[in-house]
Amino acid sequence: MFDVARVRGLYPTLGSGIVHLEGSYSALLPETVVRAIITTLRSSPAQPGSRSARSQRSAAAVRDARRAVADLVNTPADDVMLGANVSTLLGRFVDVASEDWQLGDEIVLSRLDHDANVRPWLRAAKASGAIVQWAEVDVETGELPDWQYEKLINRRTRLVTIPLANPATGTVPATGHISEMAHDVGALVVADAGAALPHMPIDMVELGVDVLSISATTFGGPTLGIMGARPGLMSELERPGAPKGRQRFEIGSLPVELIDGLTAAIDHLAGLDEWAAGSRRERLVSSLTAAGEYQTKLFDVARTRLERLRGVTLLGSSETRLPVAGFTVAGRNPTQVGEMLYDYGVSVWTGDNGLSELMRAIGADELGGTVHFGVMPHTTGDEIDQFIDALSMIARR
Repeated sequence: MFDVARVRGLYPTLGSGIVHLEGSYSALLPETVVRAIITTLRSSPAQPGSRSARSQRSAAAVRDARRAVADLVNTPADDVMLGANVSTLLGRFVDVASEDWQLGDEIVLSRLDHDANVRPWLRAAKASGAIVQWAEVDVETGELPDWQYEKLINRRTRLVTIPLANPATGTVPATGHISEMAHDVGALVVADAGAALPHMPIDMVELGVDVLSISATTFGGPTLGIMGARPGLMSELERPGAPKGRQRFEIGSLPVELIDGLTAAIDHLAGLDEWAAGSRRERLVSSLTAAGEYQTKLFDVARTRLERLRGVTLLGSSETRLPVAGFTVAGRNPTQVGEMLYDYGVSVWTGDNGLSELMRAIGADELGGTVHFGVMPHTTGDEIDQFIDALSMIARR
């Protein structure tokens, strides 16, 4: 049985009395992450690359972080890239991956994707003359039908983007099947996993994606970007005279003061289930599976009650979804709802949150986006009750 009381004791922020339902948009920092960062700062960290003691310590911390990320997503540590944020890492990858695109090439983007995995590709397509195809979302269910990719992907397709999950609809697309179709024509698959953690384990091999990006802030880590590549991809993208391996993608200085916090955050995920055993990878799979099952049960209760509230519209109706959702309240914009919920002691997230394509598709862009809530490993049934009761009173006003 998942011990939520034990998990709650790992988060110092929960002592404030506020119900935190911001989900992965603004995940809380566990105490171990805070301590790791403070300890590093006290040591006056230096950039790796020197023979100085502080530089060598930072280099060791970076190696540890790469190994931790490798365990998190199941790819070799040598194929893990770290950066100040996902946008920087993805932006550089886009520059490299699109170097040989030609007029008439095609790329397939998704309306469910985060802007960070859309905007750079649109710019690259415009610069090269590549044609942009769009995978559309079912506005009723929030699903991303995989059958449409059979028509969208062809021999001219060079790239397919896809989110492992969407934080507004909770949708979990058929990433494995879509990846197979893309690879059949030699196209790259670039996936955004930001909404998947800490709700489910991630396996790059099983998913079949070529590149996976995650912001560490989504699972309780510091402000760092993570990008994992399948083995061999960086060699395939090498060009004469260009830096080799990770150096081609990791531009600028690493925020070394935060690196130990990343490792601590991943170790925290591996320890969510106190009975998890084995290697860190095995403990991550076990803990995230147990946490996901717990969160789903709570979310199902919240979802059932939300659907009964007059004036409240929940996004997405897929049965296979993560414990996150966006919603609207009739007659009120998201900011108003967020402020009113906070008056009741409940903190949620509001706006389009980088999902501009989805917001336009469902018509929520004119409202300023939606209100988002997410069940996390530290969420309790009492907190769900407080949230629903508060929203019920707001909807009746």
